[in-house]
Formats: sequence, structure tokens, C-alpha cells
Amino acid sequence: MVEGAAWRNQATRSCSLAFTDGRTYHHSSSASPVCGEGSTIGFRIDPAARLNRRMERAMMLKYASFVVSAAILGCVVVIAAQQPERKPPASGPSVECSALKGRTFDHTTSIVDSALVTSGTLRISDAVTVPDLPAFCRVQGVSKPSADSEIRFEVWLPQPAGWNRKFLSTGEGGFAGQLNYQRNGLDSAMNELLRRGYATASTDTGHVSTDQWWGIGHPEKVTDYLYRAKHVTTVAAKAIIAAYYGQAPSHSYFSSCSNGGRQGLIEAQRYPDDFDGLIIGAPWNLQSHSNAGFIWNAQALAAPGAAIPAEKLPAITAAVVAACDKDDGLADGVIADPRRCTFDPRSLTCNGADGNSCLTPAQVSALQKIYDGPRNPRTGESIFPGFARGSEAGWTGMVRPTTAAPGLLVYFSNLVYQNPEWDLRSFNFDSDMEHTDQTIGRLGNATSTDYAAAIRRGVKIIQYHGWNDQTLQPEYSPTYYEQLAKANGGLEHTQSFYRLFMVPGMNHCSGGIGASNFGGVGQQIPPVRDAAHDLQTALEKWVEGGTAPTQFIGTKFTDNQATTRTVQYTRPVCLYPTVPRYKGTGDPNDAANFACVR
Repeated sequence: MVEGAAWRNQATRSCSLAFTDGRTYHHSSSASPVCGEGSTIGFRIDPAARLNRRMERAMMLKYASFVVSAAILGCVVVIAAQQPERKPPASGPSVECSALKGRTFDHTTSIVDSALVTSGTLRISDAVTVPDLPAFCRVQGVSKPSADSEIRFEVWLPQPAGWNRKFLSTGEGGFAGQLNYQRNGLDSAMNELLRRGYATASTDTGHVSTDQWWGIGHPEKVTDYLYRAKHVTTVAAKAIIAAYYGQAPSHSYFSSCSNGGRQGLIEAQRYPDDFDGLIIGAPWNLQSHSNAGFIWNAQALAAPGAAIPAEKLPAITAAVVAACDKDDGLADGVIADPRRCTFDPRSLTCNGADGNSCLTPAQVSALQKIYDGPRNPRTGESIFPGFARGSEAGWTGMVRPTTAAPGLLVYFSNLVYQNPEWDLRSFNFDSDMEHTDQTIGRLGNATSTDYAAAIRRGVKIIQYHGWNDQTLQPEYSPTYYEQLAKANGGLEHTQSFYRLFMVPGMNHCSGGIGASNFGGVGQQIPPVRDAAHDLQTALEKWVEGGTAPTQFIGTKFTDNQATTRTVQYTRPVCLYPTVPRYKGTGDPNDAANFACVR
């Protein structure tokens, strides 16, 4: 089954979120991503679960046009399904923050608490406090689309005078399990978005992070994490925003990275009415194959004599940089496009005694396998790209013993095999890969190239990925983008709605030796909040004004600390497939002296 095929050519449907006091939030849909008899692949669904699934469909149907009823707004607002043009939302009666508490809609989602928070520090728990907040309305809710679901979420609403009339949702990284309240002074968590005037929301995706084995025996919780929770939270957040302010947001946006990037692509592919624009960072969108790559690396390093001590990683990176750094016209330690780098790890083979500056033959073999990525042993076909040349210094977590890889255990033991005793060394890259794809992969992968509904609505997407990503293999981002362009009439047409930016020297989502700060989640705050330096500003200029970004200015501060504001250098972040190249004259620390070239 081709990813995305299940939600094509469905009849238009509609549903309403009905508050207990008679208010309704209505939306219609031209497709339903849960149109099959069961949304949980590979699990038996009894009649009671089928009834719950029907209730879930009513909540989760995509809406191509929505009407906020007169009971909420005192008027009707219609947004056209097939037209990119959007009419400004009409105003109606609002409600007090505290009056939202206790509301229930669609029999699955309820507001468990709502209160006006005064400016200052918010104490979430004994372990979590969020400082420097403006006054806002904090709404806490829970959604139970199945009998085993408990999706907790929060919506933070600026006071009406400070609201910019927009909704900007965060995403949830890794395996989620907690809300994205703050990132210790870094960008795009709920606290920073609230300060900027956005209504914002986050969810735990239906489980808590302290429970490592939350998925075992709980197929509905797995479904919630993989795709359902983010959509349910988004629909609820929009209804809450409309009720509180007396009007729907003028535009709805999404920004996140890693698993959050995967969430965003699922939203755009399966629920294109949820957001008008999305920022997708380093997406984990072919999740099943990316995780197989982690197993591939662990197995390669577990071969006799193949383990690479972390102390050898700097020497590997130094050799790669020496071989490939000047390809962009400047020896600055940053490789513009590692795919063009032909460094051969055999050049590091020890000629005499082993040491931290050379590799044994077994280590050379393991390193080459990490570069190559996993392959099917029966067909020889590539399963997923490997990690990029030049990123080796960040592999300290990767080269640990196989017993110290909890992330692998969570995905395969918890979600795929439902077995805490599962041994990653037993994984077969033919039969087990197929099993993974047909179970969890079918639910959680976000690899469809069909964005027809999103294109009709005028949805815009900006994706970025750092070439030095040491967590998720960066080469899959251009691989997926090229598949997308092929399926959508070529590069020029694809760039009319979806643009990719690859970032030299950037680690996973943020940090690294490159100019990796430009308004993405978890990054240092950019020096200027304009369309040249800030992704969100550029996205809004594209969505609302029609001006698409052609490049950004990335900033490298003198260190990666949140409070550091001293700029070390700037570089252009170029529209794929172009890369930055030094012009040969001028200050190499100034982005103006670089050009984006093929």
C-alpha cells in the first residue's frame, strides 16, 4: 500500500464539536485519514472498539471548510475549501478564561481546567517552572478518542490586547510524553511563542515519558502517539481559540523539528486543513527505516574488533574535513554538501600500532557501513541513507555498546514487537523490515508525495535539515524532496508550495559548527526577527503575502549557549538544490560574501 493512498478520493463529510452548553464548532472534510475500519494496523478490533473508532472519525475528519456557529461567535464564518484566498475571521462574543473550564465537546474532549495566569513565573510542577511570562489564559484539556486514550494538552492564550490573531502550534520531539513548555531560553517552545503574541498548544500525545513501556498492550496509545493526538489537539485548540476570543485565528501555523517534523508532515499530508503554513525541521518522517539504520550501525559496531572508541571520532572528522572542506571555496571546517565528499575511510587504516588517529581494518569496515546505511541482504537495495561525512565528531552516542541504546528499545521493543526482552542484534533487514513497515510504519511514516489537498488550500511548507545531524540521517531529506518533486511536476512547481533548505555544519535541529540559528525550534534566538533571519516571519510573508523565501541568513554565535548574543559569523542558508559558496573576496564571516550556487 502506498503511503497516503487511503485518504484519497473520499466523499465529503462533516462533523461538529458540540459544547455541553449548546455551542458548536463545525467543520467538513473531503477526505478522512481514518476511513478504514481500523486505524491501528495489525491489532484486532472488537465491536466496542469499532464503536469508539466511529466516534473518533467524527472528531478527526479533515475539514475543508469550517463554520463557527452563531452560538459561539454570534455570526457565521466560512473559509472556502478549494481556494487559497482566505477571508478575515468575523468577530463575535468571547468568554472569560475561567468559563471554559468544564466544557466538553464531541463526547471525547473536555477542558479540565482554565485560569488566567498573572505575569511572571508559572509553576507547572516541583520540577518545572517557566519564568518571564506575560499574563495569559491557560487551558488544560484531555481527549479520549478511544477507550484506552488519554491525550493531555494545553492551549496558552495571550490576553486579547496582545494576541496577534494567529495560532502557532509546537510539536513534540522524540517519543513525546510531555508538553513543550520551554526550551531553557531557546526558540519556539510555548513560552517563547506566547511572548510573541501567538496562541499556542502542545500535547503529551497520550502517554507520559516516565513510562518506558507505555505502548505494550496499548495499540490505541500507539495510534495516539503516531498521528492521532496532534490532530485532535489542533482541532480542539482552534475551537478553544474561537470560543475565548470570539473569532477564529486569521492563520494557523506549525513549527517543530525531529519527531515534531514528522508530526507536521503527517498534518500536511493527512489533515491539510489544520494548518496554513508549516515549518518542518529534520523530520523523522520515514521513521521505521531511520530506526532500522540505528540497528544497522549497532550491528556493524558489534562485529569483532569493529567498535570505534569515541576518542577516535575527532580524528575521523578532521580527515574528512581536510579532504572535502574547500569544495565551497573556503577552508572553514564546514562541508557545504557532504554528498559531494569522496573521502575513503581506508585512508585512515593504521600502518602500525593502533591509536586514536587511525582505524583498524574492522573499524574501517564499520565506518563505511555507517556512511552507506542499511541494505536489504536479499536484494541489495538501500533501505535508508547513512550518516553524512563530516558529522563523526557528534557520534559519541552512536558508538556506545548496543546495550546502551534506549531509543532503539523504545521503538522496536515498545511499539513494533511489544516485548521488553527483544534483542536488536536479532533484527533481519529483510523480513523484520517488512514487518515493521506493515505494522507501525504504516501508521507513523509520513512519506506521501500527494499534497493535492494542501496545494488547493494554498498551504506552504518550509523544511530544513542540518548536514551534521548526528541523530537523524540528513540525506533522506533531499531524497524525499526529490521524490516529491518528481511526483508533483518538477522542482519549479514543487517549490511553489514546499521549499527545502539544507544547512551545512548544523547538528540535529540546532547547534553545531555551522550557522545554525534562524528561528527554528530549539535554536538560539536570531539577532533579528525579520524574513531574512527568522523562519516563522518568512513563512508568514509567504502564506499571507505571497513572497516565497529564496534563502535565509543563518547566524553562528560564539558558543551554543542560549544567552550568548555575540555573533561569530553568518552564512546564507540556501534553497535546495543550491549550496553556499564563498565569492573569493570580502569578509568570510559575512553572509553577503557568499552566493547560493548549484
